[in-house]
Amino acid sequence: FGPVCGLGLLTFATIYFAPKAYKNIGVLSAITCLVFYVIGVVSLFIVACSDPGVVKPGGYASVPTMNASAGRGWRYCDLCSVSQPPGAVHCPECNVCVDGYDHHCPWMGTCIGKKNFTAFCTFNATWLFYLMYAIIWVTFFGAAFSEINSTEIDSSNDQEMSGTKAPWEDAP
Repeated sequence: FGPVCGLGLLTFATIYFAPKAYKNIGVLSAITCLVFYVIGVVSLFIVACSDPGVVKPGGYASVPTMNASAGRGWRYCDLCSVSQPPGAVHCPECNVCVDGYDHHCPWMGTCIGKKNFTAFCTFNATWLFYLMYAIIWVTFFGAAFSEINSTEIDSSNDQEMSGTKAPWEDAP
């Protein structure tokens, strides 16, 4: 349910802000909105559909013995029946052990772990920068900047046009 909501929010923002950016600022601003959307959707699906680093039975060939000093940090999970490497935690929502466990993300519908952490950070940075771009540039400053430039161009054209005569006005 979480990835569907994330996709819906990104899509809604793009449907609202991209045409507004195109109309008020220009094509480059609308393309920027679409680039943010594509990066956000791709990273959302990578996070939601990829393995976060689930620890599988027999997945680590060099599991140290309990007596070895190198075995510090390794634990045994009774729920999953696996040896957890250092940094792995059992996620109660997913009911698996995840290597490099950060948290269980309801927006992604999965755990965030060692293997999908980079895509998760990419997604968060993308939607955050997209939100700031849409609110700050598209809604306020970009539209005002575009309006100021078009007003200056219109007034300079009016000044140039007011001092000139049409060719038919010179005839007697």
